[in-house]
Amino acid sequence: MIFSKHLLSHFVDISHLDIEQMCIRLSSMGLEVESAYPVEIPQKVVVGKVLSLTPHPDADKLNVCKVSIGSQELQIVCGASNVKAHQYVAVALEGAVIPHTKNGEMVIKQTNLRGVESCGMLCSSTELGLPKINDGIMVLDSTAGKLELGTELSNLSLFNDYVIEVGITPNRGDCLSVLGIARELATSYDLRLKHEVDMDNVITLGLGRVLQILSDEKIEAHLLYRVIEVKQAYLPLDIALCLARNGSLVDDIMCNFLEYGTYMTGVILNAYKLYDCENKDIILDNGLVAQLRIKKDENGLGAVFARQKLSVIGVSYGERHFGTRSEIYIIEASYVNPTLIAKGLYEHGIKGDAQLTYRSTRGSNPNLEQGIDFLCRKMVLVSDALVYSGSHNVIQNIDEITIKTTFKAINQIIGIELDKEEIATILKRLNFKLDATCDENFFMVTVPNYRHDIQSIQDVAEEVLRIYGIDNVSSVPLLCSQSHNINNTYFTYKNTRKLAYGLIAYGFVECIHYVFASSQNLEKLGFMRLDEDLELLNPITNELDTLRTSLLPAMLDSLKRNENLGFKNITLFEIGSVYNAKREEKSKLALVASGCMQDECYPHTKAAKWNLFAFGAICQSCVGDLSFRNIRDEVNAKELLNRFCFADERLLHPYQSAFVYQKDKPIGVIAKLHPQVAINMDLGETFICEIELDMSDFSLSQAYEFSKYQKSTRDLTILIDKDIPFYRVREILMEAQITYVKNIYPIDVYYDKSLGEKMALSIRVVIQSDEGTLQEMQLVQAVESVLGILVREFDASLRT
Repeated sequence: MIFSKHLLSHFVDISHLDIEQMCIRLSSMGLEVESAYPVEIPQKVVVGKVLSLTPHPDADKLNVCKVSIGSQELQIVCGASNVKAHQYVAVALEGAVIPHTKNGEMVIKQTNLRGVESCGMLCSSTELGLPKINDGIMVLDSTAGKLELGTELSNLSLFNDYVIEVGITPNRGDCLSVLGIARELATSYDLRLKHEVDMDNVITLGLGRVLQILSDEKIEAHLLYRVIEVKQAYLPLDIALCLARNGSLVDDIMCNFLEYGTYMTGVILNAYKLYDCENKDIILDNGLVAQLRIKKDENGLGAVFARQKLSVIGVSYGERHFGTRSEIYIIEASYVNPTLIAKGLYEHGIKGDAQLTYRSTRGSNPNLEQGIDFLCRKMVLVSDALVYSGSHNVIQNIDEITIKTTFKAINQIIGIELDKEEIATILKRLNFKLDATCDENFFMVTVPNYRHDIQSIQDVAEEVLRIYGIDNVSSVPLLCSQSHNINNTYFTYKNTRKLAYGLIAYGFVECIHYVFASSQNLEKLGFMRLDEDLELLNPITNELDTLRTSLLPAMLDSLKRNENLGFKNITLFEIGSVYNAKREEKSKLALVASGCMQDECYPHTKAAKWNLFAFGAICQSCVGDLSFRNIRDEVNAKELLNRFCFADERLLHPYQSAFVYQKDKPIGVIAKLHPQVAINMDLGETFICEIELDMSDFSLSQAYEFSKYQKSTRDLTILIDKDIPFYRVREILMEAQITYVKNIYPIDVYYDKSLGEKMALSIRVVIQSDEGTLQEMQLVQAVESVLGILVREFDASLRT
């Protein structure tokens, strides 16, 4: 909300207030001042009057103007298309520094323009550092102040001003007007608001002779109508600058008057041409009568009709093209409860006029006479206009908000002890009405009709504190008993961040995505969706229409986006919530990697590309003791995939994919991205992993004894059925608890037609004693025990 000291003076006298202190006071009341600056007009820019002008003898677009500045007459060459004789203008004299010309800062000098001497410059608003109001020079009028020739422009009341911008919270619709800000200042400084004097130029002809208002049904709106005849419309300088500063200045003069009236008073104003609303079936006093019908439209919203629908109250102004010719206008002031407007817009998916609904959904000023009288008075003052006597009023019974409370309750909420008289005084200054009840301990507070945000005793207490001043409340130490606050949530967070730091140490970048996802994209990549009856009823966008069942789709999108930005080697991870088909929440970790693990860098002349084993090794290092089992070796592979929200295997490479196990429990999937999916998404070789996280294991790390004696290894190559996965071989051997055998892992595998249905599997047996150095006989016995189990359990044989 942008306003100025000059605009505030229409409603309250603040001439004696210090601007800096006033800004501090506004901020303390919840109207945060975002900027405040004086209007600075350059020196040696004075009021002048164009006495005459003649075309330049050697330039079609230039005029030679004779300009009086009181003490002398100057000859000034001007190229503005709107310059005319008898205009009051801003004249920059020789030596003036104009900061904002097309070529930057300019020092005014006597010069010769195509053979004609020019002694000064007629200035536009932008050249003087003011907002743009037209494409030509700025024409002065009486709204700028007393126009005495030769007076410094900076001394005029309109330019001797201060501009302030405050941030208005959504609940304070009453402050979306200059009147609203003036009310706040009047309350804070205990000032009186000004009362407008009655209008002149009110003709005796009543508007009832030219306008009829019909209401077919109960409309949840309050409307007020007046009629004004505008013989010659003129937009004064103060309105033009005010609206330009707020970015709402348009070409239509009547629209600007309506916007100015709303901006100043907070009352929503609209207008219709009387001629467009005339009913040819009704003739009164030898003339046609305009007729407006107020009824609900097809969406159940209050609307104004004549020959056709003109506007939707609080939603749409309708077509507003008024022109500049002499016209009789029907002026409309309206109010609708903001909750009803917001609900209607949402239910029917209506956008309406953005600026209008912004005001109406936050709460406009329901005191309609205040707004319509202000507008009519301004039009009569600055334009050749006459106002018809009387008004039409369509009244809506607005229930007053009353709150029953006590002074003690208000003090308890505030946290300090204020006198009853002080609380009562503050509430009365805020225009709250106080009524005593039968019980002396209670009283009734009636909220002003323009304060839509006051609904409870807490709101009333906040208002008291706002005006009393939060800085006036002494700080008091918080009295509480300290308790042990290290709980499961703390350990879960700590373990999660520890995992994240480990991945970051390996060069992975943490990312965060929306918990919402595209159902179409989930299905396309082969992921399950929520059950239909559990889908989102009100998604934030059409694309993000469901809850994610996997972290991978969004991460693959981020991978592609980073590749498009020119990054070649990308490693990402995310820890976040996902949901299964039953909408049950789980925490998961997802990793993706593409490109190279390491670029070419001496002494490594070739880049080290990612592979499934290197990718899996990092997962093992960061997450803990993990093992991997080929998906095709699992009997219940489909069941496990569904558990991890994979509808099928289309995302996974047919030969490089595995289930991830931790302590013999399946927790997720690791794989290379399916080549066809990579082609469809225009990605290079990509590796993915997604596992379920259980960070609630808060047990301390256990220390285990280790042997200080020499470790020995023996390599064996056996012939074994090629369909037997290695994890089963290792599982059987380790369960046998062979003496001195500490570990078994694969070294190589070899397939050949000559081997038939078998393969040559090379394994390494790690042998070590905790009690001493092993003898050769003990090593041989351990190897023979391994071979015996392999022969017995898998019908394996030693390859020679």
